[in-house]
Amino acid sequence: YNKCLAIQLTVYGDSNHPDIASSYSNIGSVYRSQGEHAKALECYNKCLAIQLTVYGDSNHPDIASSYSNIGSVYRSQGEHAKALECYNKCLAIQLTVYGDSNHPDIASSYSNIGSVYRSQGEHAKALECYNKCLAIQLTVYGDSNHPDIASSYSNIGSVYRSQGEHAKA
Repeated sequence: YNKCLAIQLTVYGDSNHPDIASSYSNIGSVYRSQGEHAKALECYNKCLAIQLTVYGDSNHPDIASSYSNIGSVYRSQGEHAKALECYNKCLAIQLTVYGDSNHPDIASSYSNIGSVYRSQGEHAKALECYNKCLAIQLTVYGDSNHPDIASSYSNIGSVYRSQGEHAKA
């Protein structure tokens, strides 16, 4: 990814090109996988800055993805308020872009928000988000044995277990 970025910077210069933003996002993802949170945030923020310059205040799906990526780093660091802020910005863009459709990205955002609430011990809010996620997934994937549906059931079960509601879990 670094070689790719170097070539892009040579070709496009310091311009705000979407390909450069993608490279920063890819590099950020590697850093996040390695637990290098500060470096991941730096890359994700560079990506977001380029996207905001290119797309402006429009509700672009790439901007939503950047907010989600940044939120994931904050969640990993236990910075719940910052994670929620980013995830909610992501969700707001997705709801504007996709409307009331049952889009898998919207389901993913509800799951991310639910995970933060679960980490904070806010069980009712976590369940609300996880159930919204599951409802979208069931609409999108039907009664199939899709891994995302299994993950949602597991998340819901974890909240019930945390509440001592073993039968529901």
